[in-house]
Amino acid sequence: MSAEPGPFPSSAEDAVLLERDHEAAVLDARVTAPAHGEGTAVLLEGLAGIGKSTLLAYARERGRAAGLRVLSARATELETSFAFGVVRQLLEPLLATAAAGQRSELPAGPAPAAAAVLTSEPSGAPDSADREPGDAPARPAVGDFAALNGLLWLVADAAEEGPLLLAVDDLHWCDPPSLRWLAFLLPRLAELRVGLVATVRSGESGGSRALLNQVATDPAFTVLRPRPLGPGAAEEFLARALARDDIEPAFARACHDATAGNPLLLREVARAVREQELPTDAAHAGYVVDLGPHAVARLVERLLDRLGPRARRFAAALAVLGDDAPLADAAALAGIEQGVALRCLDEIGHPGTVRDAEDAGDGYGPRRVRYVHPLIRAAVYGAVPAADRAGLHRAAARLVEARTGDPTRIAAHLLHAAPAGDPHAVELLRRAAERSAAVGAPAEAAVFLGRALEEPPPESDRVPLLLALAEATITQDIAAAAGHLRTALRLATGPVERARIAALLGEAATYVQPTDQAMADLEQAVTALEREEGGVRAEDLRRRLAATMLFTAFASRSGRGDLPARMPHLRELAEHEGPGARMLDCAVAYQDAMTGRPDAADRARRALSGEPLETSEHTVTALALALAVLLLAEDPGAMPRLDALMADARRRGSLRILASVSTVRARGWLLAGQLAEAESDARDGLDAARIYERAGLRTTVLGPVVRAALGDTLILRGELDEARRVLAAEGPVHLLGGPRARLRLARGDAPALVAREALEVGRAARELGVLNPAMVQWRVPAALALHADGRTEQARELAGEEWAAARAWGAPAPVGRALRLLAALAPQRADAVELLREAVTVLDGSMARLDRAAARADLGTALHAAGFTADARSVLRIALDTAEQCDARPLAERVRAALRAAGARPRRAALSGPAALTPSELRVAELAAAGATNRVVAQQLFVTPKTVEVHLSRIYRKLGITARTQLAAALRG
Repeated sequence: MSAEPGPFPSSAEDAVLLERDHEAAVLDARVTAPAHGEGTAVLLEGLAGIGKSTLLAYARERGRAAGLRVLSARATELETSFAFGVVRQLLEPLLATAAAGQRSELPAGPAPAAAAVLTSEPSGAPDSADREPGDAPARPAVGDFAALNGLLWLVADAAEEGPLLLAVDDLHWCDPPSLRWLAFLLPRLAELRVGLVATVRSGESGGSRALLNQVATDPAFTVLRPRPLGPGAAEEFLARALARDDIEPAFARACHDATAGNPLLLREVARAVREQELPTDAAHAGYVVDLGPHAVARLVERLLDRLGPRARRFAAALAVLGDDAPLADAAALAGIEQGVALRCLDEIGHPGTVRDAEDAGDGYGPRRVRYVHPLIRAAVYGAVPAADRAGLHRAAARLVEARTGDPTRIAAHLLHAAPAGDPHAVELLRRAAERSAAVGAPAEAAVFLGRALEEPPPESDRVPLLLALAEATITQDIAAAAGHLRTALRLATGPVERARIAALLGEAATYVQPTDQAMADLEQAVTALEREEGGVRAEDLRRRLAATMLFTAFASRSGRGDLPARMPHLRELAEHEGPGARMLDCAVAYQDAMTGRPDAADRARRALSGEPLETSEHTVTALALALAVLLLAEDPGAMPRLDALMADARRRGSLRILASVSTVRARGWLLAGQLAEAESDARDGLDAARIYERAGLRTTVLGPVVRAALGDTLILRGELDEARRVLAAEGPVHLLGGPRARLRLARGDAPALVAREALEVGRAARELGVLNPAMVQWRVPAALALHADGRTEQARELAGEEWAAARAWGAPAPVGRALRLLAALAPQRADAVELLREAVTVLDGSMARLDRAAARADLGTALHAAGFTADARSVLRIALDTAEQCDARPLAERVRAALRAAGARPRRAALSGPAALTPSELRVAELAAAGATNRVVAQQLFVTPKTVEVHLSRIYRKLGITARTQLAAALRG
C-alpha cells in the first residue's frame, strides 16, 4: 500500500513506526519462527480502528520476506453462517496448488474430508432425493472430527513443503466451524512449521462468543494489545496524513482528544479536514471536538450525501456483496454499466474509501474491490433502508448463483432477503444446508433450513425440511429438535411416514432426558403400523421402532414397568432378517444381559453377523450396545470389532458416535487391564459429554456411564482424588453408585458408609431390573464393608447371591470376583485357599487380566498365611508382573508388601524392555515394526508426526535399540 498522501491515506507504514515498536519486534520474531521449524501463534486484540489490520499486514509482509507462504482470510459480519468460510479463504489455495500425487498420499479419511470442506460440492454430501423420513443418508456426511482432521493434514503436508503463515483478520466474525478448526489447530501448532496471526476486536459479542473465547485464550497465542496513539504520535500521524508541517499543537491535541488516539478515527478526521479545507491552527481546534468515536459513521453519512444516485447505489451494492466483490457484480447489482462503475469508484473515494483486493491486479480474473475497513462498510450498509437491503440481497443471490453456483454463498444473501414464497430460494437454502451438514457444520445447516421454512416452502416440502432441521439441531438444542419433529409428526400423513418420524423422536430421546411423550409417540406409531399392511419395509420399520422403544427405556424409568412381560414378544419379533430386526436384536441382547440371561451373548453375536448395518448414529449406538454385551461375556472378538467401529467413527467424525464407541471400548480396556488406554478412551467420552452439557443438553446415560468407567480406572491406578472429582457429578445411582462405593472402600472410609452406598446401588439396580453382576457390581463392596462392620452373616448372604448370579451369567470375571468374595468371608483358611485356587483357574486365559492378578494376589497372601511360603512367593511374583504391566499401582504395592512379608525381595518396576512400554507406545512400536512410516502411524492414531517421533525416541530408549529395523526383534524379545 502506498504511503503517499491521498484523499484517504493508508497508515500501514505510519502505524508500525508510530508507537508500534514493541508489536513490530514481537511480530518480527514470531512470524519468522516457522522458517526455523517452530510453530507460533500471535493474537492482535483491540478496539475497532486501533491498527490491528495494519499490524496484520505488516506480519504478512514479514512472513513473505522470511520465505513463508502466506495464506490470508478476513471474516465478515454478513457471512458468519457460511460454514468453514474463513477456512476456505485460507486453505483453498493449498488444495488448488497441491499436486495430485501429494493428495493421493493422504489416507481415505483426511483427503475426502478436506476436499469436502474446500469445494462447493463435497463428495460426501447427503443425497436426499431418494430418502424417506428417518432413512440414513445414502452417503454419510463429514463429521466435525473428520473435517478438522482432514484440514489439519492438508496444512501439515503443505508445511512439509515449506513453512506457512496463516493470517486471519476479524476473528470475532469468524464462522463457528472455522473457529472450531482453529481451536483444533492451536494445540498442535508447535509441531508444525506453521505460524498463525489473527486479529480480534475487543468487546464484540455474538452466538459464538464461548467458542471465540476458547480460541482467543488458547495458551499457544502470544497476545498483543496495541494501545491508542499518544498526543505526540497523533500529531505526527496528522502531519503525514495531511502532508503538512504547519499543524499547531492545540489543533493536534483536539484531534487526539476527539478520537482517543484511535488511528482509524484520526485518519477519518484528517480526511474531513482535507475535504473541508479546514485550517489546522488553534483557532479551529473546536471544529473537530464533535467528531469523536462516531467519526466514521458521520463522515460516511456526509460522503453518501454528496454522492449522486448512481454512486450511492454502487456504494450500497459493494456493501451488500461484501469483501472482494467482483466489480462487474457490483455494477450489475447497482444497475449501471461497468464504465460508469469505474467513475463511481473515483467518486466514492478510491483508494481512500474503497480499494482493490490484494490479489486483484494480477491480470487473471475479474477486478475485485472492497471497503478499506469493516467499519466503513458497516456504516454504508447501515445507511441503506432495510427494505432496500433485503431487495439487494435477493438480487445478489441471483448474481452469485449465475457466477459461481455455490449454494452456501447464495444462501448467505438469502438469509438477509425478505421471505417471498419462492420455491427456488427454498431449494437453494436446502442445498446450502446439505453442504453445511456434509462438512460437519450442523448449526449452520440449521440456520439455512430455518430460513427456508420462513420463505415459506410448498406444503409438500415442509415435513422433509422439518426433519432435516431436527437432524441439524439435535446436538445443539434437543428441545428445539423435538419441537421440529413433533411439528413434522403433526403434518405427516400415513402411518409409515408417521412411524419414521416417531422413530427419530425416540432416537433423540436416547441421548438426553427421555420423556413419557416420546414413549407415547412410539407406542402410537407401533399401534398404527400393526394395522397397516405396508409390506417388508413397514415390518422392518416396526422392528426398528420396537428397538427404539427399548433404547429409550434403557435411558429412563419410562416404559420399564412392563418390560418383563413384553420381552417374549420382542424376542420373537426380532427373529427376522433386515436392519430393523438386527437393531432389535441388539436392544433385546442388552436387555437380556441386564437381567443376566446367558443367551444374550449369542443374540448379540447374531445381531453383529451378516452384512454390516449402515452405520448411522443410531445404528452405531445399537452396535455399541451389542458389543458391550460381548464384553460382559468376555468374548475376545469384541475389542477388534470396537477398534474397527472406532476407526469408522473417526472417519465419519460424529461426536456422538465417537462418544458411544469410546465409552464402551474404555470398559473393554478396563477389563483387559490396559488402564492407560481405558483412561484415554474414557476421557475422550467425558469430553464429548461435557460438550453436550455446554450445549445445554441433559445427558442421562452418556455422562454417567463414561464417568463410571473413568472413575473405576482411576481407582485402580490409585488416583483417588481425581476419581472423587470425576464421580462427584449427578447421575443415576445404579451407574455411579458402584464406583463411588469402591472409591470409599479404597480410601478406607467407615465400613457403615461404604455398605450404605453399595446397598443403595443394589436397590436402584433391582428396581431397574439390572441383575447381572457383570454389569453393576455392588454386592462385593457391600459384603466386604458389612463384614468389616461386624455384620458377617449379612455379608455371606450377599456373597451367596453374587456367586449364584455370576454362575448363571457364566463369564470368568464375575465368577472370579464372587469366589474371591467367598474366600474373604470363609471361616477357615483352607476353605479360602481352595476358593482362591478355583478363582485363579477360572480366570486363567480370560480377558480379565486385572481380576486374574488380584486373584493371584489374594491366593499368594492366603498361601503365606497357611504356611505355604514358597508357593506364595511364586504366585505373588506372577501377580506383581501383571499388576505392573497394567499400571495398577495400589494392587502392585499390595503384592510387594505381601512378597516382603513372605521373605522375598520384590524387584522394581520394569524400566526397560517391552514390558516398560505404555499401551500408546506399544501401538506406535507395533505399527512402526510392521513397516508403517511416521506419517502413516500418525494418521492411523490421529496424532501428528512429531508426536510419533517423540514416542519412537522413548521406545528406542526403553528397548535399548537405535534403529527402526530393530523394532520387530526387540518387541519379540
